[in-house]
Amino acid sequence: MYAVFDPEPFLKFGYFGIFVFNSLGGIGTFLIPPLSSKMNLWLLALATALGMGINDSIAWLAGRGGSEAIYKMKWVPRVEKFLDKYGWKPLFLLSILPLPYDAIGLVLGYLGLDYFKFFVPMVVGKFIRMLLIGFGYQWLIAL
Repeated sequence: MYAVFDPEPFLKFGYFGIFVFNSLGGIGTFLIPPLSSKMNLWLLALATALGMGINDSIAWLAGRGGSEAIYKMKWVPRVEKFLDKYGWKPLFLLSILPLPYDAIGLVLGYLGLDYFKFFVPMVVGKFIRMLLIGFGYQWLIAL
């Protein structure tokens, strides 16, 4: 399965448009390849990561409200043990991976993790992932 995006509308609205698109739940990962050769990859990755971070923050806020339904998820105790053992700093490794970070944010909000400790590693990880995708794509088309 391939997803093809016409980069022209995104070029028209620039980095701010990409940020807004991803803030509203857009799939920025698929924008990186077609835009990486037309825009500054560093700024593109940053706009995408920040937008995705804002979008994932909604799940953190929902988790902050708390619910017994969240606690009954089978993997919540594992996340809690992970936080107790390693702290929040390795969370950026999880955000590098293409995981459903919304679900992770929901649980981290429920467990009371400070927003800054949630947001910063998540955005850094997504930024690294977007750079890897962009540089990887540029390398592949250069072959």
